[in-house]
Amino acid sequence: MKPLPPSRPSPRLAGGFVLSFVTVVFCLLVGEVLARIFDSTASLWRYPNYIHEVVRRPVLKRQLAYDSRLGWEPIPSVSGTLMGKAFSVSALGMRDHHLQGPAATGPAILALGDSFTEGFGVGNDETWPADLERLTGRRVFNGGVRGYGIDQMVLRAERLVPRLKPQTVVVAFIADDTTRTALSVRDSMGKPYFVPVGERLDLRNVPVQTAFQSPWLVRARDILGYSRLLDVVMTRLDALELWYGDVVRTGADPALVSCQLMERLGALLRREHVEGLVVALPESLGWSDPVGGAGGHAAVSAVLSCAARAGLRTLDTFAAFEKAGARRDPDSLYANYHLNERGNALTARLIAEALDAAGG
Repeated sequence: MKPLPPSRPSPRLAGGFVLSFVTVVFCLLVGEVLARIFDSTASLWRYPNYIHEVVRRPVLKRQLAYDSRLGWEPIPSVSGTLMGKAFSVSALGMRDHHLQGPAATGPAILALGDSFTEGFGVGNDETWPADLERLTGRRVFNGGVRGYGIDQMVLRAERLVPRLKPQTVVVAFIADDTTRTALSVRDSMGKPYFVPVGERLDLRNVPVQTAFQSPWLVRARDILGYSRLLDVVMTRLDALELWYGDVVRTGADPALVSCQLMERLGALLRREHVEGLVVALPESLGWSDPVGGAGGHAAVSAVLSCAARAGLRTLDTFAAFEKAGARRDPDSLYANYHLNERGNALTARLIAEALDAAGG
């Protein structure tokens, strides 16, 4: 008995596969065109890679350099512009201010924080550390670094306090800075992170490894990132972290880590005989989002409570910002989601008053 010949796919079945494939491609192309037509920020004639635009953001990173312990730090002595404003960094790696006049000579203050402290979107002399120096007559080192979480702020304090020997350290943070403590990658840059182990914190990813991405995933984003339709779909699905791949979470509890970091900061300042003030700043979006704003205030209030238990003085600026009109007119105090010149002046005044009241 002869063996049966091998079966071949039915021409009708093969044709069905081809037709289905062509139909799917056609529908995707139509969807892409419609997404670009109805999206005022897109164009039928311009095809950027949306993932690259978010992840690479060279304009935001060109003043930064890799640091094996902190992830990134400002490049010493770099100068130029940021968001159209003068931006320069001293040889010590601090944002400059008051370069045209004599340096203040009072007991030094070290300001630490994220882009709110660094002064994103304002000029060298418009940051709150610059205003604080004018108000107090004391030398203020601006050690704020964009994108930092509370973990990086504390690690930078451990580096700078013994070196600069300030009389006072001011750490200013926003609610999102607590979330950043549970990340090993942010803005596609590797960063250190802590994991609670019993009553202590275990520092991980030091030396900091740069963000790892599998080659096939990188290639997929290089190709699919040009689609506005996929970008819209991923946004609606709340899957932008997966889509952009610029954030990697550690799984640690950011509230617990942030709280224990206050203990670590308090221990450092006691060893160095330095006064400390921990300042909570409100984010701009919280004023237009009652639910999100309440959650953000709860997060920073919890950190302030931990700071107080660690022996640190604290300052909650939310009520003062609301009194100044932040809820009614956020644009009067913020620009580009950061403090504008008026918002920085208010912050500096509140900090100066807190330092004066405490005699520090």
